[in-house]
Amino acid sequence: MIHRIPVCLFLLLFVPLFLYARGGHAPVYDVTAFGAVSDTTRLSTEAFQRAVDACAADGGGTVWVPAGNYLCTTVVLKSNVNLHLDAGATVYASRKVSDYEGLRQKVGAADTSESEVLLGAFDAENISVTGTGTLHCRAERIGYRRAPQTVVTDSVTGREIANAARYGADYQSKFRKVPPCPGAISFVGCTGVCIRDIRVVESSFWSVHLQWCERVTVDGVYITSNRHNGVNADGLDIDGCSQVMVSNCRIDTGDDALCLKTTRQEGKALPCSQITITNCVLTSSSAALKIGTESHADFENITVSNCVIDKANRGLNMIIRDGGSARNILFSNIAITTCRKETFWWGNGDPVWFTVQKRGDGPSGTIENVTLSHIIAHGQSGIRLEGFSRRIRNVRLNDVQLFMEPEDAVDKRSRNGFLFDGVDKLSLVDCEVNWDMQHPEPTWESAYLFRNVDGLQLVRTYGDSAPGSQYPAFRYEQVDHIRTTD
Repeated sequence: MIHRIPVCLFLLLFVPLFLYARGGHAPVYDVTAFGAVSDTTRLSTEAFQRAVDACAADGGGTVWVPAGNYLCTTVVLKSNVNLHLDAGATVYASRKVSDYEGLRQKVGAADTSESEVLLGAFDAENISVTGTGTLHCRAERIGYRRAPQTVVTDSVTGREIANAARYGADYQSKFRKVPPCPGAISFVGCTGVCIRDIRVVESSFWSVHLQWCERVTVDGVYITSNRHNGVNADGLDIDGCSQVMVSNCRIDTGDDALCLKTTRQEGKALPCSQITITNCVLTSSSAALKIGTESHADFENITVSNCVIDKANRGLNMIIRDGGSARNILFSNIAITTCRKETFWWGNGDPVWFTVQKRGDGPSGTIENVTLSHIIAHGQSGIRLEGFSRRIRNVRLNDVQLFMEPEDAVDKRSRNGFLFDGVDKLSLVDCEVNWDMQHPEPTWESAYLFRNVDGLQLVRTYGDSAPGSQYPAFRYEQVDHIRTTD
């Protein structure tokens, strides 16, 4: 007896097999099949590179790094290749300078002497690094003391160093890196980049550096370096990139945690544009989130939302110094806690610091069209916007609460709650300053200092004089066109 199978059941049984056969799965290239060994005394660089090259030659797929501990120098990713670090997989950077000879790659950094990198890519398309494994660069650093500076030419650090010296603080102790100094990831000129879920540990240089890339996704990544001595070990540097989405990341570093740059290299600088940053937790002994200081091209159309900044030396920063401008930028729904670090780290415990001050005799950029909304900040210094070499324009603060806390350091730097200097068209709505009344600093002055401001609007903006201060809560110096509303 012949049983007839209904057409619908036939399709349910056989269509999945057809789709699997036609679509299938992208090929997987196991690095151990190409000679990689879980042994941190033997280099697996060539095996990794053979796996990547074979995958790319076959049209693309996944290079799989199974659980184990591997030793590598520079591995170059190719188009259409996904490097997948399995759970329990750790790729360690070699600590021998000689291992990098003949494999040195430009990392696209402003300082091109920093040329070692664990994982690089150049002008590639559709590349990714995924998985819950780890890239570990094994940074080594040593302390030293620099010669005393009698003349400080850089205005960014000059005031801090002068103030530290006045109070007898030690600003001569610093740290330097021990070569080799590899970063973990450097992708230059790539299109279609995805970095997801991996861990990046103890880079000697910028941990993840993406330069001149388009269509970038960074999601769920954990990056860490030593908070005390992690000099130059930035977490994530977005450098002259466009169409970038950064989300769900935890970055805890010595140097800047998440930084947007527009460096100039060999006469070329590209803008940072169309960038979203959301749902991240950032900690740094320098700046938690910074735009600049390398600012040779523009920063525009950028949003930062739903983030936590925890125990940073500086919270939100825009430092424009090289002729590029920052415009059309929104910061919203951010909780900030800042505290002073050792004197060799730049920063005053500022929850927010935006400044335009050109570098030497170079060109000056500007900051314009910026909104900060729904921000709660606890800091050992205030919120500062300072247009020195060029005025800052069109800034709106909406629902910004500032809690001023005492400084741990001996060289007291904090003065005012909010400071605005050299700003045109400034609006504050529902803003407030709260002083720590139990532990006041003798250096505290006004809740708000407006200096050289043209076009000021204050709506339901509150604050009292600092406890024991002779200054008024609201202080105006060369301010034109003021409008206030309760």
